[in-house]
This record gives sequence, C-alpha cells and structure tokens, in this order.
Amino acid sequence: MSLLATIFSTLTLSAKRLWNRRLLMLCLLAGLTAAVGLLASIPLYADAVHHRLLQGELTEAGTYRPPFAFLWRYVGAWHGDVSWEALAPVDEYLSRQATDVIGLPLELLVRYVRTGNLRLFPADGSGAFAQREPLLWTGLGFLGGLEEHIALVEGDFPSPGQGDVPVLVSQALAEKLGLQVGERYVLFDPGGDAQVPVRVAGVWRPLDPAEAFWFYQPQSFDETLLTSEAAFVEQVVPALETPVSQAVWYQVFDGEQVRAADVPDLLARVATARSRAAVLLAHTDLDASPVEALENYRRSARLLTLVLTLFGIPVVGLLLYFIALIAGLVVRRDQGEIAILRSRGATRGQVLLVYLLEGLLVGGLGLAGGLVLGQRLAGL
Repeated sequence: MSLLATIFSTLTLSAKRLWNRRLLMLCLLAGLTAAVGLLASIPLYADAVHHRLLQGELTEAGTYRPPFAFLWRYVGAWHGDVSWEALAPVDEYLSRQATDVIGLPLELLVRYVRTGNLRLFPADGSGAFAQREPLLWTGLGFLGGLEEHIALVEGDFPSPGQGDVPVLVSQALAEKLGLQVGERYVLFDPGGDAQVPVRVAGVWRPLDPAEAFWFYQPQSFDETLLTSEAAFVEQVVPALETPVSQAVWYQVFDGEQVRAADVPDLLARVATARSRAAVLLAHTDLDASPVEALENYRRSARLLTLVLTLFGIPVVGLLLYFIALIAGLVVRRDQGEIAILRSRGATRGQVLLVYLLEGLLVGGLGLAGGLVLGQRLAGL
C-alpha cells in the first residue's frame, strides 16, 4: 500500500508540475508531435505510393490477369507427355499445399489438363478415313469450374458414363465445322492405335471474357474439346498411355495487404513452392507471377524511403534543436524547485523519477499525436 501511495503521490506531483508549466509543456509537446509525425510520414508515404504502383505494374504485366495471379504449368510438347499417375503428386501439391506455403488468402484456383493433339474423324466410317486428313487436330481436356463461367448455346454439361466421352465444343468451332449436339466422333492418337470415341454434349460461349477466371483468353480454348474432370479420369485416362500433354494451375491471391516489409518473406515462400513443384514433376514451372514486379517494388521502396529520409533530416534536426531548447529552459526554470525538493529530504532518485514521469506523460502524448499526424501527412 505504501508503494502504491508513493507512486500515486509522485504522479499527482508530476501532473501538477506539468499544469503549472503548461505553456512550456505545450511547446515541447508540439515539437515532439511534429518530429514524430515527420519521421512516421516518410515510410508510410513511401510504402503507400509503391503499393499503388505495384498494383498498377502487376496489372500491366499480366495484361488482363489480377495483380497476384500465379500461373504454374507443365508443357508436354517441350518435355514429353506424362501419365495421370505422374501428374498426381504435383497436382495435389499445387492445388492444396502450395497455397498454404505462399501464405496469402486464396481467391481463385483453376486447374486445366489437356491431352496432346489428336485427330478428329466422324464416328461413321472412321476406320476408312483414319489415314486421311482429319476434320481437326484437337486436344481433349477439362477446365475446373467451367460451368460457372460459360453459357450453353445448346445441349447439356458433360457427365461421366459408359461409351462415348461427352464433350463441349465452342460456338466458334461448332459454326466452323458444322458440329451438332448429339453427333459422334472418334479421336485417334497419332502415335498409336488408341481411339477415344466422343459425343457432342453441348455448345458453349464465355459469359464474360474479361473475368479473372480466364487465365488465357477464352478463344484459346476454341479448338479444344472440353469434358468434366470425372469423365476425363474415368474414360480418357484409361484409353491413352500418356494422356497429359498440358497441365495448368492458376491461383489468384489477395495481395492487398502486402507491403514492402513483407516482400522478402513472400519471395522466399514462392521460391520454396517453385522448387517443390519442380521436384514432384520435372519442368513444372511458374510461368507467370508477381515475383519480378515484387523485386522491383522492394528496390524502389527502399530507394524512395532513403531519399525522403535524407530530405527530412534537416527539418527533423531543426525540430529536435527546438525541443532541446525548450527542455533546457524547463530545467533552468526548475533549478530552484529541485533545490527545494532536495532540502525537504527528496533523494536524487526521487527527483529523477518525477522528471521521468513528466517526460513519459509528455512523450506518450507526443508519440500518439505524432503517429496520427504522420498518417495525415502521408495521406496529404
């Protein structure tokens, strides 16, 4: 209780002393607030400016992709087609674990798998025409979440079943070749005797070609036959020895909260995910990402912060000189009071404690006010 009473009495004494010198203390408080505000505004301004520039640079770099879009892909035309079993480990990693490694909120995940080019013939008389010019060289694949982003001109969405693989054809391809819903065709593997019978289940067109869902422009899929993932796994994979020629994993993250201080850790996490994907399936690479823009962002933010800091040093120096003058004036004014306190039995420690409490009260108010002022200055 005596300790609490001592602390309370010391606080009361400090508050009274501050009030008695309120004009000087207000000057000191104004100087502290201005110094803290200027110092705090520099990194806040630099970070906010470069965050806005980062968003613009990323959007320009991706043309139509969101700023924090990651496009992973494996291209069999360059490195050889692979089996579904070989694709499974990297598919599991990029679809689930990599998003946790990168550590940003995931907004969108799209998976796309496609076979190599196959020869398309009508089902009737396909044996007679198998060695002639096909109607089309095309691939067969699936695009995750497609149903929510397209409109059916006619027909239905594919569903797995027995017999022919149900496929969607684009409106452009249907008009070009005169394909009709319900017609049957056969896809021939150019490297072997494998055949995949297909049936046109529907004709599609994109709802909004500018949607973030389209990692490639929708017309890129015009000459690809699209089916459901279930039908692909159940009916296409068993028919072809190496059914995967192209695989794409498209991730869109929310990077709104990424700041200059977060960039090094984020780049390290992306490098970790990149290395792991390449180990699980060789030549799986990060084809498009904000990595290069983030590197530029980090360098630019550091440079701007340095320039603004050097610019602000003289101003802050003047403010600190002003604060020192006020503080010296306060001490000289209080020399008589210090002598009286010492003559009344106060120890050096007690006198120091009184001044320390006064400094904490004024400094705390100056710090709080300075941070608010710094935010306003950065915004201005």
